[in-house]
Amino acid sequence: MNRTERRRLEKINRKQKVAQPLEREEQIANAIRELQNGNFSKADRLFGKLIASNPYDPTALHFGGIAKYQLGSYSEALELLRRTTQAAPNYAEAHNSQGIVLLEQRDYKAARQCFNQAITLKPDYSNAYANLGSSLRGMSELSDACTAYQTALQQNPQHCEAAYNLAATLLVQNDPACALEAADCCLAIDPYCQNANAYKAIALSQLGRQLEWRDLYNFDEMIRKIYFETPSGFDTLEYFNSKLEQDIRNHPTLTWEPLERVTRGGAVTKDILLQPTKSIAAFEKVLRSAIDEHRNSLKINLKHPFFGRVPKNYRLTLVASILKAEGRHPPHIHESSWLSGVYYVRVPPVVNNASDGHAGWLEFGRPDYQLPKNFCPGITVRKPEEGAALLFPSYFFHGTIPFAGPDERIGIAFDVYPL
Repeated sequence: MNRTERRRLEKINRKQKVAQPLEREEQIANAIRELQNGNFSKADRLFGKLIASNPYDPTALHFGGIAKYQLGSYSEALELLRRTTQAAPNYAEAHNSQGIVLLEQRDYKAARQCFNQAITLKPDYSNAYANLGSSLRGMSELSDACTAYQTALQQNPQHCEAAYNLAATLLVQNDPACALEAADCCLAIDPYCQNANAYKAIALSQLGRQLEWRDLYNFDEMIRKIYFETPSGFDTLEYFNSKLEQDIRNHPTLTWEPLERVTRGGAVTKDILLQPTKSIAAFEKVLRSAIDEHRNSLKINLKHPFFGRVPKNYRLTLVASILKAEGRHPPHIHESSWLSGVYYVRVPPVVNNASDGHAGWLEFGRPDYQLPKNFCPGITVRKPEEGAALLFPSYFFHGTIPFAGPDERIGIAFDVYPL
């Protein structure tokens, strides 16, 4: 914000009789802390009050927009961020944030304009260059995307996101050697970056370095199926699953194909632990016991991105989904967690039909982009079973194989985050 804009806003502030500058700065700082600590709903309420008392404060508008974005309210986020750039046209960070929301909405062209504007205002803005790369990749302008990622890394060699996105884009361009170099660059910054480990494994496979690939993607050793016992307070596992199904269907956050999720042809909740029912609380208890047992059985290897990161304490999230016929979860990873998995509440009968191409099964190893010709990565599948869970490293690419018929597949995906 330049001096002229600041004077104009100060004049508006005086007319609006807003809080004194020092008091307001403290209020904004407190709201930002709540946002940084992941208390998005509380931050949203605090910024709402700040914006109500001064509708032209670009800082409150900007971070209020970020809070809305974190809550998945993209339209409201965009509105606040547009108001931010109207109040402060030279606020580069606000243009960047607006672009991020547009990226989430897959409006790549509009996002690119926002990132370019941020870069024009702030030429050394590495985050904006990295985000520009993602918008260009979304538009299939791969060479320009690589240039943007490389520029971000030149400006900030510690930019992990730019490095692993560069690796991903190079793989799409069928350049596994350079992709491996970019992934290793990222892992030098963060040895536990799940995106980098995922793309490194694919690059190793494409380069024919199967022993190194197997060290990362040992399916038989790293994928485990666990059968659950009936939780206390429920007569049978079938009855328990029926209560879970009922609570999932009635969950207030259940949304058809939400933008922030990869699900197609299905509905997904937010973290159901934030609004637990009796069945959800019981599920968390038995799941934690299963995770603890699995964790304690692992052999520690400090040089390995999975076996070297076994946490003593962890945070857990649960996200439920309902897939209809031909619905699917496309290949993806869980980028911030250590261990991931899915518990099957309901499984359509077709998954038991061996002649149906593993319909409804969970597939591991296929990456999230169109594979080049003459390359097939190592792939395995696992059969879903009601009352059982599959556990696997969070950097494993995984996705569902679509199924036909009138039945639905209901599952609860979970992530384990080291503390």
